Amino acid sequence: MRIAVFGAGALGSLYGGLLSEDHDVTLVGRQEHIDAVNTNGLQIGGMLEGVHHPKATTVAEGLGIQDMVLVTVKAYDTRVAVREVETMVGKETAVVSLQNGLGNSETLGRAFGSRVIMGVPFMGVTFSRPGYICLAGLGETVLGSPSGQHGLAIRVGETLSSVGLPTRVSANIGPEIWMKAIINASINPITALVRKENGCISQQRELQELSRAACQECAKAAEANGIALGRGDLFEKVLEVARMTARNRSSMLQDVERGKRTEIDSINGALAEAGECYGVSMPVNRALWSLVRSL
Repeated sequence: MRIAVFGAGALGSLYGGLLSEDHDVTLVGRQEHIDAVNTNGLQIGGMLEGVHHPKATTVAEGLGIQDMVLVTVKAYDTRVAVREVETMVGKETAVVSLQNGLGNSETLGRAFGSRVIMGVPFMGVTFSRPGYICLAGLGETVLGSPSGQHGLAIRVGETLSSVGLPTRVSANIGPEIWMKAIINASINPITALVRKENGCISQQRELQELSRAACQECAKAAEANGIALGRGDLFEKVLEVARMTARNRSSMLQDVERGKRTEIDSINGALAEAGECYGVSMPVNRALWSLVRSL
């Protein structure tokens, strides 16, 4: 199978590296990382330690039609990414989003319709240096088709599962996307502000209470938007993820440390606006949104 990973940072490189053992995989990413992968291979530290040898390039042009394109760019780059991804998408191509935040499904859906599969990954992976990533937490990837193409989602899931990436296919992917966004909103901005690993959320009472407040607001926003998140204590799921990825540095923290733009607009920002549209007060998420944007 021909597979391209567009936006191969930490997460995209993890998927691409593992898939390259059984498939013809090309990573599309930034020059420094691509040069390192082409020279020494993609090195994965931590869990699933090993060296993999996917192809790697900085441009999608010329790669041709792929069987699957994994879209792993930051949410704020999705609209721009569509133009390059289009060059690799044919009638049978699965376009798989493995991204954070809200809005990606709609953007990709307008361009690629029923070929879009949304993926919700629960991974703790860090970009340590060009050519080297570290996996601190291996969770499942939840997949689903916004347009009801359940069979396509199953086929994508089988491909990922076959290389050691745990997957689950959901018949209703919307709530899964919201759930991940809420978990991110309750962990990532706090870790970015205090410059600590995810474990701080479960280990420090003050940070835990801040996280709980953000989570509770988001739950009200979901309810107002008609999103059924299921039974159980939502904040317990936040704590579970924080514990599972305790040694991981959130993607938002990594962005802040590297002086890069964060995804705060599509996470806390999007959730705050989604709640406020229905009259839900979102002061904690508004504050986190503003504070991270000020960094």
